Parts: sequence; C-alpha cells; structure tokens
Amino acid sequence: MAKNPLPKILLEILGVVVVIVAVYFGAGLDQTTSGGHAGMRMDPGTGIEFPLSKSFDIGGGQLLLAGVGTRAKAAVVKIYGAGYYASEKVLKEAATKSGGKGVAKEVIKGGGTQAVVLTFAMGIGAGKVAEALSGVGGVAPDVITTFQKLLLDGMGGSMKKGESMTLEFGPRGEVVLVTVRGKKVGEMKDKALHAGLKEMYLGAKPVSQTLVRDMDVRVPQIEER
Repeated sequence: MAKNPLPKILLEILGVVVVIVAVYFGAGLDQTTSGGHAGMRMDPGTGIEFPLSKSFDIGGGQLLLAGVGTRAKAAVVKIYGAGYYASEKVLKEAATKSGGKGVAKEVIKGGGTQAVVLTFAMGIGAGKVAEALSGVGGVAPDVITTFQKLLLDGMGGSMKKGESMTLEFGPRGEVVLVTVRGKKVGEMKDKALHAGLKEMYLGAKPVSQTLVRDMDVRVPQIEER
C-alpha cells in the first residue's frame, strides 16, 4: 500500500510558516544572517539593508543601529525602509530600563545624538514626502512651512527607488539636520519639531510598527555584547 504523502507535505508547509513568522517578527533571529549581508541588518518588509553602525554629521563618532522597519500605506504599498540609530550608551540603558519591551520609549528619553535613515522602496514625489514628514503636531506653522521648503528643495522633485534621506537629531533636543542622497541640505532648530519627528518614529503611534517591534529584538542584543 502506498504511503499517504499528506502528513509530510503539511509538515513542510508548517516549517515554512514558522520561518516566515520568525523572520518577520525577529523572533531571536539575527537578520544579518537571514537574507542580509555581514555587518548589515535587513528590513524584511522591503529587503532594504542598513549598516549595524554608521557615522553622521551631528555629534561625530559612530551610532549603532537600534532597529529596522517598513513604512507602508494601507499595509500594502511599501514606501520606504527605515533604520533608526542611537549611541551605544543610550541603547544599552534603554535595554536595561525597558527589560526588552517598550525599548523605543526609553530611547526617546535617553537623548543624545540620534538619526533615522529612510531608504525608498519605490519612486515618490517630493511633495508627498514633505507633507508626510511635516505632519507633526504642536509645531508652529511658520516652522512647518520652512521645514517643508527645506525638504522640497533638497529632494528636487522626487525620490527614486533606492535613494535615501536622513533626519539627524542633535543631542540638545532642538537641532534637526536633513541629508538627501548623502548630501546635507539644511537644518532646523526647533524643540517642538525635534520632539515631534522622534515621536513620529518611536512614539505611541509610530509610522512603522515593525521598526518599534524590531527595536525590542535588536537593542537587547547590543546590551549583551
């Protein structure tokens, strides 16, 4: 009598599902070895990789990657991958204070120089990007207008797939420096804007839930080093 192949097929399907879930939620897997190159961490939603450490214009020295995530519209259209960076000191303290859960909130409190790198997974008009990034509450209208113009001028019409923009946050809680395609395009000095942009990525209603979840996985790994 021929053996029924169904149980074996079901086991294979189950194995694939487990791997997909583990990669997506970072369940103990180091994404540098699950599709990413050495020294990089991959955002599973977009396939975009971010270096584990990176130098920025503000503050000097290397910042460490705290987590990666996808900015999506209606959970379907993947706009960009985001990589959030902070100092090793801030990240280790955040891991200790949070116990590995709710790390993002502690990173905001930790201060110091921080940055978020946005690498686009699709082409998009500069106007849409500027509108989205300036959608922070509690900021004076004239500051928002100036910030939008800075972004529009820096992007020059659109962002193409694979191009990056970086928002760097100064250590004193007021300076926001913007780079586009690796070139500094300007900076703002406003505490409300500084706080609002960090809240946009790490706050109670982040634009990328996957980024916040990944920080709960990634940051405790840094503490253990």
